[in-house]
Amino acid sequence: MKIRLRAWALALATTLTPLASQAGEIEWLQWFAAEETTGFYDKLVADFEAQHPDITVKLVTQPFGKVRESIVTDNAIGVGSDVLGLNMPWTKEFLDIGILEPLDDYLAREDNSFATDDLIEAPLGKIDGKTWMVPLNAFPFVMHVNMELVRKAGFDAPPTNWEEFAAQAKAISALQDGISGIGMPFSSQPPSNGPILTFLPLLYANGGRIMDGTTPNFDNPKVVETLQFLKDMNDAGSIAPGAASRTGGVDLEEFIAGRTGFLISPGVHSSSITSRNPDLDYTLVRVPSNGEKAYRVHGWELGISADSDNKEDAWTFVNYLLSPEVNAKAAVAANALPGNLAALDAVREGADETLIKQMEILEGDTPVEEMRQSPKAAGSWSVMTEELQAMLRGDKSPEEAAAAVQARWLELAQ
Repeated sequence: MKIRLRAWALALATTLTPLASQAGEIEWLQWFAAEETTGFYDKLVADFEAQHPDITVKLVTQPFGKVRESIVTDNAIGVGSDVLGLNMPWTKEFLDIGILEPLDDYLAREDNSFATDDLIEAPLGKIDGKTWMVPLNAFPFVMHVNMELVRKAGFDAPPTNWEEFAAQAKAISALQDGISGIGMPFSSQPPSNGPILTFLPLLYANGGRIMDGTTPNFDNPKVVETLQFLKDMNDAGSIAPGAASRTGGVDLEEFIAGRTGFLISPGVHSSSITSRNPDLDYTLVRVPSNGEKAYRVHGWELGISADSDNKEDAWTFVNYLLSPEVNAKAAVAANALPGNLAALDAVREGADETLIKQMEILEGDTPVEEMRQSPKAAGSWSVMTEELQAMLRGDKSPEEAAAAVQARWLELAQ
């Protein structure tokens, strides 16, 4: 059975159709297919429909930057999709306006195609005592390393701890000729998400956290210690100039071009790095630890709309996507790791060295994603960005920056 796609939906890149327009038809809104060029998701839906001839899936694909806005807007006017592609930092905002269906009863079913204990832990963390999403795949945050610059700076191996990291980044920056130790993307340009790309992975490797449950807890000693580390790196000239105007995309491009020694970002960027600069002497490692093996995890999550009239069919589709065989195929298509760890062995077959290293991190370290509990995620990112900029300019101490973020977050939460 072919996927039903209306021509006007393609032209407008969005749909405004009533939820569950008829029994047996569900709509899946996501950005996943926009980042994949082989038609994998069309084939995936066709395979599901062949196995479930009583259910039709309407695939609605938008760019990542559009999906959150569409979900919120559609919900406000009473239209939208049944199955939702989700980004974990949107969680608290979506719960506040009642978008998501709790999934605990579905996860407790004995006939599911997967074991809940095998799913990546971070998205399953309960908020208000309930589970709201499940992971399709996972991207652990790692540190990408230009080994040529590491060796030119006089070192034989990538850094494993903060002391080694600081020494190597400073030495690489001293090579000059436009070379920097590491780029830090603290631009105020939306989505202003540089701190969650770089600061949070370092904080988690320091054993720190920014939330106490759903309450902001930014002004604690571990946060201040991590901010001080960034300030010391900046004062030493180890961070690329112009951090206040740099985005994550700029830092990725600079790393690919061989102009920075290190890049902290999702492991999925390894495919861009190796394909676009195959001559780069490149590897990836854990984010250097200051006492804990923990990583920020980002991924593509799945949820069900609270207003869907076809929740049973929606769960049938989610259950299909999480089955080990299908989940492994979806991970390979995205060059990601599976949300269902039972699919790891299938993904491991034919995986390259960088993906194997990501698997080691995924299986052995602690996954963390706190932004899913923060108030008004995009606003929280902007606050962190502004205060980090002030600290790096020398306008505030790490303690003052942490206190300012805490106060402003508490205001956002009201």
